[in-house]
Amino acid sequence: MPANTTAIIQAMMVFLSPEKAKQTMNNQIKKQETKTLKELLTGTDFAEQVARASTKYLTPERLIRVAETTLKRVPKLEKCSPESFFVALLNCSAVGLEPDGQHAHLIPYGAECKLIIDYKGLLAIARRNGVNATSKVVRENDIFDVIEDDGTGNTAVNHKVDYTKPRGDLVCVYSRAKWAQDGFDFIDYEVMTRDECEAIRDRSKAGSAGPWKTDFDEMCRKTVIRRHSKRWPLSPEAQTQIHKDDDVPNFEEKRFNQAKPIFTKPAELPEATEAPETTEAVETTEAVAEVEK
Repeated sequence: MPANTTAIIQAMMVFLSPEKAKQTMNNQIKKQETKTLKELLTGTDFAEQVARASTKYLTPERLIRVAETTLKRVPKLEKCSPESFFVALLNCSAVGLEPDGQHAHLIPYGAECKLIIDYKGLLAIARRNGVNATSKVVRENDIFDVIEDDGTGNTAVNHKVDYTKPRGDLVCVYSRAKWAQDGFDFIDYEVMTRDECEAIRDRSKAGSAGPWKTDFDEMCRKTVIRRHSKRWPLSPEAQTQIHKDDDVPNFEEKRFNQAKPIFTKPAELPEATEAPETTEAVETTEAVAEVEK
């Protein structure tokens, strides 16, 4: 088997088995508990792990240099557990994205380090797989029209912006993707409202901190790309990369309270009794009797 194929398989094994990667890193870290994150980062043990997970898009040396810079830029990462920090870096290596604050973010969330892939990182993964995509923000003073079917089965989008005036708040986001498949050129759109994006944020594992708090618009653009990517002709590995970070919505979380019965015991109905004869009923009976005579 070629060396590069073996490396890719090993990378995907690490990427698809975060618990195994975490256990391996944990065993290495326990042997050197007195070392700082920077010392562990530049050690040979971590370099060997990164080499197994690395792809052609990101060399181990480059990842380690960017991670050192990130530690200086975000000092709170030093307080994160070494296990979570190094697992996040291994996942960066597996997807081939630098944690530089543009394509991917390392976010300190208490004692845990969370990996958040930026929308620009998702677009980079798409381009590697032949999909040219972009996303835009629509604000309340923009002109935005969508024709779901223009008569040929295609979707048409008209988005006009007057940059000389205030655009207002975000109302929706959309993405546009182009690709060639089976000899045909495709163009496709996806639109999400602000309410839909906020619903995804509320189910996200990192929705209460990090980019969702500081860069809401950017995260909305990422959200529409992620949903749109389900229709793109991507390999299973690329789909896994796009949906593999700590910002995946938690669909198992209960959003509604469990229904409770209104009554604690069945209602007691009155016993059936013979209804009294009304005046109208008496008159009707007498009239019928007269007719029968």
